[in-house]
Amino acid sequence: MKKMFFVLTSSYFILTVADLLLTFYATPDLAMEGNPLVTMLEFRWPGLIAVNIITFAIYFIMAYYAYIKYKSPVSAEKNDLRRFLADITYGDPEKRSPGMTKLPKYWAPQIACLCFSVSTAMPFARLIVVAEWYLLINDIDAALFFSIVTIFPYGRIDFFIALILAWWLSFVWIGLEYRKNQKVQTPDKKDEYEQTK
Repeated sequence: MKKMFFVLTSSYFILTVADLLLTFYATPDLAMEGNPLVTMLEFRWPGLIAVNIITFAIYFIMAYYAYIKYKSPVSAEKNDLRRFLADITYGDPEKRSPGMTKLPKYWAPQIACLCFSVSTAMPFARLIVVAEWYLLINDIDAALFFSIVTIFPYGRIDFFIALILAWWLSFVWIGLEYRKNQKVQTPDKKDEYEQTK
């Protein structure tokens, strides 16, 4: 997990710097920049750089929580995924809630799932932006790609790919946690179980 944290945060930092450098090379006046903070709120370079620093700081915190800080609770439910989710979410395997319509009793798994999904998806989304700048700068014919990009508001295909990828990764996280729990010996005492949450 520590190795993945290092790989993801390093990759995201490098891609963020590459995005800013390529943006400066391609459009120093930010006329071609698709960030809504630039196009709508008229942020200039100081604002754009500040936003990227803040974004990276938030990203780092989310990745740290998902990959380093979060400790998975141990559940006695090892043969039923839905009961496992109800147990780590509500403290009762019988309180299954399709679509998570009830507020959780334990928020840590929900936060960890969100942080895992977003922090894992973001480098891939940022890579698309870097690739987009590379294609523009080198005048590479990618008509199909750019015709798809224009479909999205402000051309932010990276944002929508990040959303879709993060949604899919939330199921990946659930599967990983469930398999991890199956390998852990269940505590004998209920109070020990509660403490792990």
